[in-house]
Amino acid sequence: MSGRLEGKKIFITGGAQGLGAAMAKGVADEGAKVTITDVNGAGAEKIAAEISAKHGASTAFAFAHDVTNEDQWIAALEGANGAMGGISGLVNNAGISSREGGIEELSLDGFRRLMSVNVDSVFLGAKHSIKYLAKNQPGSIVNISSIAGLIANHTSPGYNASKAAVWLLSKNIALYCAKKGLDVRSNSIHPT
Repeated sequence: MSGRLEGKKIFITGGAQGLGAAMAKGVADEGAKVTITDVNGAGAEKIAAEISAKHGASTAFAFAHDVTNEDQWIAALEGANGAMGGISGLVNNAGISSREGGIEELSLDGFRRLMSVNVDSVFLGAKHSIKYLAKNQPGSIVNISSIAGLIANHTSPGYNASKAAVWLLSKNIALYCAKKGLDVRSNSIHPT
């Protein structure tokens, strides 16, 4: 690998499997230290152990973390900051989808759950990570949205709304950091 992330310290939510685990392994391959969090703490620890076995004991760290819980955000970021010696990047990857049906079938509780996991988590992550990113500039926040945040369909009102909110919240965070004079980017990506 090219080592283009050498010296970076990346915090990734939803890292116990899938895209989050692949990103954690990828940033470590490029030279970064990585903290992996997931509501599945054992799964996050397994991925961190795999990365550490490949790259060294001080490369990957893991925390059990419910991204809808503000106190857990504060604790996980503080733990990651201590373990890695700073945080220079945040990847808000944790998210859920559902087989919700149309707007008449989706319950209010189901809608609120989608918004909490998919949007509140991005808000909380940015809110509480900016102070760490400001100390490790240039910094970056990458929020995983979805093509469903840009193009609606008739069967996913909660998912469409939550991923569209991630897209616009990412823009708001970027403008906020720029206004404060911080070299901290905020972008959303929209996989299919």
